[in-house]
Amino acid sequence: MIGATRFAVVFFVFLIAICIGFIILQIRLSKMDSKWPGLVLPAITLLLSLVAAITVFARADIGAYGNMWNVVLSAFIAFLSNNVSTIVLAGIYLYQRDKINRRAELARMNVQDL
Repeated sequence: MIGATRFAVVFFVFLIAICIGFIILQIRLSKMDSKWPGLVLPAITLLLSLVAAITVFARADIGAYGNMWNVVLSAFIAFLSNNVSTIVLAGIYLYQRDKINRRAELARMNVQDL
């Protein structure tokens, strides 16, 4: 029993380290001069959430779910739950790009003041 608990703790710490690594990578990509590198990770997570929703449709057994609306609801919930990371990464991207745009605006204003 102690082995399973120890494994769960190590796995949880490893999972948190991976999440922090992705956040740091997103911050670094978003700070680049070009805006496109910062959109890579949100695009990947969006595509993965679309794949999850399509997978629900592909594996749906209408008889097991009751009707088609239950399948659509399940796919929608899968899409939303998998999009949490997309929202976080897009938020980081928008925040960093806003900081870059503000600095550029201040630099232009300072040049005009001279």
